[in-house]
Amino acid sequence: MKNRAIKLLYLMELFSGLARGSYLGCIGWTALVLSNSVATVGQIFILQSLTMMIAGPVIGVFIDRHKRKNLIILAQFIIAFAMSGVGILLFNIENLSVYWLFCAVLIIAATRIIYRGAFSGILRGAIENTYVLRSVAQANTIHLMSTAVGMAGAGLIIDRYSTGHGFIASAVASVAVLLIAMFLDGGVVKSNVRGLAGYWQDFKLGLGIFKHSKPIQLIALLSATALPIGQLSNALLPSFIRDDLGKNSDVFGTVDAGWAIGGMAAAAVLSVFSKRISSQFAEYLLAVLAGLATIAFSFGTELIGLTVMHGLMGFFVWSCRILITGRIIELSSTENVGRVTINNEVLFGVSATLMCLSPSLISLEVTSSYFLYWGLFIIASAVLLGFWKQSLSGKT
Repeated sequence: MKNRAIKLLYLMELFSGLARGSYLGCIGWTALVLSNSVATVGQIFILQSLTMMIAGPVIGVFIDRHKRKNLIILAQFIIAFAMSGVGILLFNIENLSVYWLFCAVLIIAATRIIYRGAFSGILRGAIENTYVLRSVAQANTIHLMSTAVGMAGAGLIIDRYSTGHGFIASAVASVAVLLIAMFLDGGVVKSNVRGLAGYWQDFKLGLGIFKHSKPIQLIALLSATALPIGQLSNALLPSFIRDDLGKNSDVFGTVDAGWAIGGMAAAAVLSVFSKRISSQFAEYLLAVLAGLATIAFSFGTELIGLTVMHGLMGFFVWSCRILITGRIIELSSTENVGRVTINNEVLFGVSATLMCLSPSLISLEVTSSYFLYWGLFIIASAVLLGFWKQSLSGKT
């Protein structure tokens, strides 16, 4: 492994997690306060998924054709600009239109795709195949630890100061990622055919890899089944805490942080025991356990129980996510990892959109019911996909 590059990437994940955690806390709570509607919060995260679905494949090609260091710097600059802009608007406009949040989410969602794809590309070039899962797990341990701090911190900042201060704090963390990225190597992996013809050629190649690889297809379907429950939680947790339980933003921040703490624990466990994870069905079992934790969470009423169950949701979903990410990177080359990663995320975005649309399409008496029904769906889907994988394995 290239130790210097790995250390810089890990440090970037520290501040990226702070930025991401505070962003999620600020966006969800502020959207609910400004609109007083859980459907609007869901729509905010639907826009994020739609951006991935529509722009993802094009951005994946873009990532594989340009210096990944420069892409990271550009993406973090734009994210910091958008977050600080919303913060300044909140300071100066008493009844800010939720429209501005939609604009910020659109910008941040697109640029975060660029950041994650470019990050994966540099990581892929810095490690050997035998260290992929361990490195992914270690990076996620750092990212999720700081995400937990960012989420809890955002809740406290909003409660003690204002939502505007929370947005500014998130922007500062993105600036730190930008500064660290300046010390990375460029990440150029190959020469590209110039012009639209070259983009179209690389675009078709990326789709072809996805189309003809059964292992990548199965992983993508499982990703679309289990992982979007995190997006659903982003969209519905503010209403669950405020409307169902009558709690305030400090409770919301604590429960929300439970997810990241659970994810951090999952990443830490996998970083130590990655070589012992040999079962090809491990991610399917983890998806089932994530569904069970989601169902249990829907019945929670007290802070400790809610935080623990949300933490278990994060643990099982992130364990599944890390395994999926590691397998995708192993199945990809340095030249096409951006496209393969992003195309997998596109399918994830389709499922996340359906989950986040559920409050707008189907009205239930309490928000907790959405967690209950989607948990059941995850279990059923993961079991069916596991049987499908078993049938494919029997043919080989």
